[in-house]
Amino acid sequence: MNPVGGGRRGHERRGAAVEATSMKLRGLFGPDQRLVVPVFQRPYVWTEDRNWRPLWEDVTALVRRRLAGDEVHTHFLGAVVLDQMPTPTGSMPARQVIDGQQRLTTLQVLLAAVRDVARELDVQDRYVRALSKLTANDDDMTDDPHAVYKVWPTNIDRVPFCAVVDGRLRRAVDVAAPGAAGASAIVQAYWFFRDRTVEWARELMYESTVDESFDALVRVVRDKFELVVIDLKPEDNAQVIFEALNDRGTPLQASDLVKNLVFQKAEEQGLPVEELYQDVWAQLETPDWRKEIRQGRLKRPRLDVFLTQYLTCELAEEVLAPELFLTFRRYIADSEMALVDLMQHMVDRAGAYRQLTAEEQPATLEGRFLRTVGILDANTVLPVLLWLVTRFDEGDRAGAVTALDSYLVRRTVCRLTTKNYNRLFLELLKELKAKDDPAVVADFLLRQDADSGFWPRDHDIRYVFRSHPLYKHLTRARLRLLLAELEATLYSGKTERIVHDGELTIEHLLPQSWEEHWPLPDSGDRGSVEAHQRRQVLVHTLGNLTLLTHKLNPAVSNGPWERKRSEILLHSALSLNRSLSTQWDEEAILARADHLAEAFCRRWQRPEGGAPALSVADLPAPGLGAQKITPAGRPAMVKVPRARRDVARHIREAFAGLSVGSVLTVAQIVAARTNQYEAGEISAGAVAARLRTDNVPGIRAVPGSSPLSARKIT
Repeated sequence: MNPVGGGRRGHERRGAAVEATSMKLRGLFGPDQRLVVPVFQRPYVWTEDRNWRPLWEDVTALVRRRLAGDEVHTHFLGAVVLDQMPTPTGSMPARQVIDGQQRLTTLQVLLAAVRDVARELDVQDRYVRALSKLTANDDDMTDDPHAVYKVWPTNIDRVPFCAVVDGRLRRAVDVAAPGAAGASAIVQAYWFFRDRTVEWARELMYESTVDESFDALVRVVRDKFELVVIDLKPEDNAQVIFEALNDRGTPLQASDLVKNLVFQKAEEQGLPVEELYQDVWAQLETPDWRKEIRQGRLKRPRLDVFLTQYLTCELAEEVLAPELFLTFRRYIADSEMALVDLMQHMVDRAGAYRQLTAEEQPATLEGRFLRTVGILDANTVLPVLLWLVTRFDEGDRAGAVTALDSYLVRRTVCRLTTKNYNRLFLELLKELKAKDDPAVVADFLLRQDADSGFWPRDHDIRYVFRSHPLYKHLTRARLRLLLAELEATLYSGKTERIVHDGELTIEHLLPQSWEEHWPLPDSGDRGSVEAHQRRQVLVHTLGNLTLLTHKLNPAVSNGPWERKRSEILLHSALSLNRSLSTQWDEEAILARADHLAEAFCRRWQRPEGGAPALSVADLPAPGLGAQKITPAGRPAMVKVPRARRDVARHIREAFAGLSVGSVLTVAQIVAARTNQYEAGEISAGAVAARLRTDNVPGIRAVPGSSPLSARKIT
């Protein structure tokens, strides 16, 4: 970074004028004062590759310049924001760290590591004393045992930080650092800086004395590294400053901003912040909540995902990831709950959410459905489930869960679009909240009459099982789930239930490579062509698929049916395989498809009635065009052309009904449903590209906006 000179300057952030001062580390850490990190800020998260190593490389580069006699310029380390803290008269001055706690903590760890190595190398004591003055306060008049620490980190980091600053991790330089696996990030940072300092000292022993090396190191760290310190006045808004500065170092997540806002309000209301953190919020601070989980093509921290689902459930409106914090700020401002009650409400809902999304689910009907939701990646239904499980007992909500299960699986098997699910489940949630009756779920789903939302009937399932190549249409996990549930449905009390803990193998009964041992009937040239095409389709339909507890030898799998059937029955007691006929051909596949379709409709039942009937057979297959069945019974693909759609018109229609001056992000424009595109159908890249060309009548891109946004101007 470019060097920054000393002195005070005005610093503008969102309209708030504050005073900023350039400070060397000696000026910041030298005086007796405490820099207190609020308990509600996130724990220490800086890492070696992104933070520690670049800092150490900057340090050693400046030290080399000094030892070589070159001019050493001041090196800028970034900014920190401090706020006033009330302290009793005569006690040590204290500031609250609004922003920059990761940087301050890292610098203290670096100073402690260099100090400890200096002691072990027996360099002049003045260097150790100089470093100690930057890591420990010295006030004999204080009764606070923690007043010795220049920086006082957030609750979860205090034990390892104290161990580092107190020198309790110190080792002889010839003793290797202990393994860091499982250690806190602060301890790992200490060992990184300690080991680098030892390596550096050993390398320089051949060029200069150890004392000369440490003289250069101490002077560089103390006097050549500089921070811009923004010290807020009582009238400055600490929360606004915190939000404005959240884009440096390791980026803050939306959940970090949410936590900061909650506890800022707790402080304003005079609530016991420490107790609230320990008793309530600490439950959301575990590594499990920080773990990144996949959401579609992206990964987000689990806590951020939960907060999105929580707000969607509470507000019955779509919550976009870039607007999570802004939505929460509006929610907390409008809530009629007391802040403590709201926090407890969130934590309770978080517990319910983790039960809904746990990888291991009980073998109950609801547990099986929750496993299905995970396999189908049907996260849009989670706000509805969150409402159901926190409002009704399991027995009372069973009918609603069964309906959702049937609806999702039937539409998945029929390969119907999921693009409208966001809007559909939001409408369902609104109706649920209005009527407070789980029976609403089935009634609502039965009323859907568009191809983007209707609930397939039994005849649709039979049609799909007989004609759709589900082996190609469904992922292996979804296909395995379908076959396993059919196996459970076909189970009869007269036979022993088979429990298999391993992963079952999907097998084609008529093999994919069938030509050698499965000849077609000779019916003339044209008949042979049609028979070949028909078989190529049927080989991937569900009637020709099964599960096996072990993979067959390729020679058996592709060999004659008599041998293959014997091998399957010898090693498999699954109900799916007990009734395999002695002859396996197209008619046997279709008969088995009908048999499995009947079992499917028992497992995933759909109530009678509902909206006027639509048929899957009349709908275009997603991404493939419309299908029609030829006399030979095979589906023929017919490409259906679609008129070119207008991106600019979609953008204008997204702003329809909004007043002049209204602003939408690209994500909001993508999520809008218009006459041109379904919600989420258009790509964000297409919208952004059109906005950047400034070629949308009445709409202009907002200069410098992040994320990219547009404003309605006429």
